[in-house]
Amino acid sequence: MSTMNQIQIRHISEDDIEGFHACFDAVSQERKFLGFVKAPSLEKTRNWLMAGMEQGEIRLIAVDGSQIVGWCDIETNDREGFSHAGKLGMGILKEYRGQGIGSKLLKETLSAAKAGHLERVELDVYASNTTAIKLYEKFNFQIEGRKRKARKLDETYDDIIVMALLSV
Repeated sequence: MSTMNQIQIRHISEDDIEGFHACFDAVSQERKFLGFVKAPSLEKTRNWLMAGMEQGEIRLIAVDGSQIVGWCDIETNDREGFSHAGKLGMGILKEYRGQGIGSKLLKETLSAAKAGHLERVELDVYASNTTAIKLYEKFNFQIEGRKRKARKLDETYDDIIVMALLSV
């Protein structure tokens, strides 16, 4: 495992798709943080990522050497009335958490959102993920609501906290 100053933050490219898929799958299989318990197939992931790249969506990755160890992205909505906003998602491999990678990814992603003239960035986070909630609050995200018992996984309920950052 590398130190934070060896981690590179950059935009995803087509060459990164398999590495992203592996990272996404690893975080999904933890069954704690994402709305997935395993990543979609590599083909579906490739199609989703390529479509996002063509649309100019913000998708940054954290790279340690040749391994993708995290990501942060904002999916935008081109429907009239909603193009000023985007939905944030992120994940970091377990062994790379607690090193400041999430803060660096989020800072760079929000900077790209500002440059892209987004006015609102929203996200959903499980109430049990207090570390992520603290990170989002550090970046001035505000809680807008709570979806009670929104997820039931492994016989355990979890609320979803809805958060947003205005005037990115």
